[in-house]
Amino acid sequence: MDKQTLRGHLEELHAELQQVESLDVNEREMLQNLARDVQEALSREDDSTQHYSSLGDRLREVIAQVEASHPRATMRMQQVIDHLAYLGI
Repeated sequence: MDKQTLRGHLEELHAELQQVESLDVNEREMLQNLARDVQEALSREDDSTQHYSSLGDRLREVIAQVEASHPRATMRMQQVIDHLAYLGI
């Protein structure tokens, strides 16, 4: 696996986040912010490990909050976290 695979996981996660319907205002805001963070990661030219590290931390926080209500989205988030770990980030 490489950074291109990571990019693929990020694209899948972003697509999944766009489809999530959340009734809770706080949850919706959290997922929208995460979608924005993922889009920013996809738009970046540099491959700064610091940026990916903070994205991984953010993903872990969101998973803890929405795991029960959005299992598909959290599965995609976990794929990204696993890939970041594989890359040593």
